[in-house]
Amino acid sequence: MISRTSTRFVVSAFVAIAAASFLLGAQPAQAVLLNPGDQLPLPGTTSLAEPQLAAVVIEDETIGFSFPAAGGGDIIGSVQQRVSRSEVDGTLDFYWRVFNDANSAAPIGSFRVGDFVSPEYNANWRIDGLGDKGPDSAHRFDVPKESFVNFLFESSTAGAAPGLLPGQSSTYFFLDTTATLYAKTATYDLTGTGIGPISDQFAAFTPTTVPEPTALLLLVVGAGLVLTGGRGFARRSES
Repeated sequence: MISRTSTRFVVSAFVAIAAASFLLGAQPAQAVLLNPGDQLPLPGTTSLAEPQLAAVVIEDETIGFSFPAAGGGDIIGSVQQRVSRSEVDGTLDFYWRVFNDANSAAPIGSFRVGDFVSPEYNANWRIDGLGDKGPDSAHRFDVPKESFVNFLFESSTAGAAPGLLPGQSSTYFFLDTTATLYAKTATYDLTGTGIGPISDQFAAFTPTTVPEPTALLLLVVGAGLVLTGGRGFARRSES
């Protein structure tokens, strides 16, 4: 005879397994690998689905922009860009977030990063963060512009207004890389929806094989301290 306690345990275990299965089935897809010429939808993701996205922020800056809208007036706002180092494998992720000011004259249609040199281009946006909407898709340019990636806010939802509307902000969208070093040698710019003006270009972070000047300076200073300490030890030994 099965006791009530055993029955409750079996039922509870079944419910827990079913709930876990549902959550696993509902997890967002992994970052989308972009090959040259690809334009692919971005489903969104979380650090639960991709643990390597749990990271320490090592660069964070916000820069304003203003450029003409196709129908008159100006599109104004700001871009926040971040570099984060994964707590899992020490590799770098490059994040951006776009803010369209409430007084802006038109929606923002796309954000483009250029001269972003990486062995792989894994794109997506964070569901588990701030913001009103993520980019619908990403387009990696074909050769010889394969280091350029466009994040597009042209909504694919029926009846939804295209673009990032005035007063809205994007979620954090990113390129997940295998890089461990970076420099500020890439660029980014923005456009309105449809065909229209493009903003000025701004400096952006990108993977590199050369350390940042500040990091290089620390290495030189550190080497100097070791050398000085070695010489001091030698003098003490001779005295």
